[in-house]
Amino acid sequence: MRTEGHIFSEFDDALNQLKRDTSLIAQRSIVNIENAMRGLIEQNVEYCDLAIDGDEAVNALEMEIDSQCVSIMSKHRPFAGDLRMVIASMKITHNLERISDHAENIAKRAKKIIKWGGSDEILSLEPLQHAVLEILRDAHMAYVDGNLDLARSVISRGEVFRKLQKSLTKSFIVKIDTDVENYKTYLNLIFVDRWLERVGDHALNIAEDVIFMESSQDIRHGGEFQED
Repeated sequence: MRTEGHIFSEFDDALNQLKRDTSLIAQRSIVNIENAMRGLIEQNVEYCDLAIDGDEAVNALEMEIDSQCVSIMSKHRPFAGDLRMVIASMKITHNLERISDHAENIAKRAKKIIKWGGSDEILSLEPLQHAVLEILRDAHMAYVDGNLDLARSVISRGEVFRKLQKSLTKSFIVKIDTDVENYKTYLNLIFVDRWLERVGDHALNIAEDVIFMESSQDIRHGGEFQED
């Protein structure tokens, strides 16, 4: 990434605003996931509603960021590191919007589970929740700080949350077979653990985009980072 100031202060201001807004949508998406999971685990409908209502602000901000990116590319015609930053920000924003959608889905399922009386099995989601939120927060900070090492660390932790998710799914399937009366709750918990896995996948995508932004290397689809 470039470190020198651009000749045109208007361009620098636009890039700085883009980065601030991308960070803001990340913060809001993270809060939505936190509220959705807190609503589920604490069986508190109010937190579920916060996650559902919070998705609207994320959707609006995604559209605003897309507009900013188009404006920057058409008006200033950036190249090299500046162009990578704009492209990465647009892609990261899309991943964050999807994360917020998953938060809304989790919150809606949580409200159903709460209505049906809840379940002690909800607590088994906590390790997966913690693992996913940890890498999501780290992916966000890697973007804010331009931290390649942190982005690579996020990617290296991908298998951790995937193993947790698969284990949970197997456990819930067993519960469906042995506790038929509450099968709807376990089925919805399977949906929740799958959405949490998707949140983790989006966090990995964000980390890949940070690596592209900072190094110009595309490591998607199994590509490996090459040291200078």
